[in-house]
Amino acid sequence: MKENLLLHILNGEATSEEKEEFYNQLEKSKKEEELFYEVKSLWHRTSMQQIPVNNDAEFEELWQKIKESQRKASLSVSRTMFRYAAIVILLLGFGGIAGYFLANRNFEYAETGIQKYTATRGSVSIVEFPDGTKVWLNSESEITFREDHKKKQRYAELTGEAYFEVTHRDDFPFIVKVSNLFVRDLGTTFNLKAYPEDDYIETSLVEGKIDILTENGNTVVTLEPGESAVYSPGQRKMELHSVNNNVLSAWREGKFVIRDQRLEDIFNELSRWYGIEFQFQNDKLRDYRFTGNIKKSTTALHVLKVLKVATDFNYRVVENVDKPDIVIVF
Repeated sequence: MKENLLLHILNGEATSEEKEEFYNQLEKSKKEEELFYEVKSLWHRTSMQQIPVNNDAEFEELWQKIKESQRKASLSVSRTMFRYAAIVILLLGFGGIAGYFLANRNFEYAETGIQKYTATRGSVSIVEFPDGTKVWLNSESEITFREDHKKKQRYAELTGEAYFEVTHRDDFPFIVKVSNLFVRDLGTTFNLKAYPEDDYIETSLVEGKIDILTENGNTVVTLEPGESAVYSPGQRKMELHSVNNNVLSAWREGKFVIRDQRLEDIFNELSRWYGIEFQFQNDKLRDYRFTGNIKKSTTALHVLKVLKVATDFNYRVVENVDKPDIVIVF
């Protein structure tokens, strides 16, 4: 992997030809792909000005992973890993991120002409805005939308999960607010997941390009197709990963597609869809992980039986008349 090519990818200066060359090379090695996202995550965590990070500790953790991979990997892959590491040292040591931010821009929007859309529990709603933008809303999600012609921008605010096919306009940008982050369309199809009960915000890009911004308008990261950024507000930390488009489209097609997810996170999703509550009597079970596909048209009890076989837990159901049923997991 060419060092200059990696630098251009990280600092956003890569041309279309360079991006194509880089990602074609990355597809040839799963180890290199995983390491690249480790490096890119560290790069962007250090570029979030308002988020305190310990560069030495972060890099030491990455360095240990590189050394462990070096013992297992082929010579050619090992050399690539050490080149990655050397580049990170240079970037952090010489302040390569200093010019990464755009000038501050506070987001202010008029309160007129607000449109509000919701998806009820156990349903997926499709919305089309006046500009032609299409939005799929997942169960128990809500979005508001307005056009500010004075400031020449379209503004949406999301709670829950939504899949966007944005009608792009250079002269009239489309911005989505989720928690304390903003996502700006640059000609885009993307998925946003930001349920209040979850401890993360996930932004995944299918086509085009998007910027993730702070409240002051600083660019945190620009995503490329196939990339996902997971932000943890509590830890003030962002991680980048690769993502499969089939996973992003699954919930719109009536499926639970679960990829190495924690049992607690899976139960949060089931709760939103079926309207039941979960209680853990054994906290260790919260971190059990599961991978699989389950149709949403099936019953909650069937889903529980599938998960029980795969992850080895027990449960009992407390049925209620005037409030949600409770599933006690032990």
